[in-house]
Amino acid sequence: MGRYAHADNLLSQSARFLLTGEDATRIIDTMEQTVENRWHDIAREEGVSEKDCETIRSAFAYEGFRLELAENVGA
Repeated sequence: MGRYAHADNLLSQSARFLLTGEDATRIIDTMEQTVENRWHDIAREEGVSEKDCETIRSAFAYEGFRLELAENVGA
């Protein structure tokens, strides 16, 4: 799981930043929603074409961010 952009990876490091699990979860949820809700508008405002927005969509609206990774299955 180590290198994947995944919510569990972020949460696993919360203590290093002196955050409780609850605080880290709240921050991650807020940032995820902010990026998901704003990336497209900001990209378009900055001149990114609609075609290019579709090409880069998965970098900002990454479905795997909340999926259980295969190495966690059955753990």
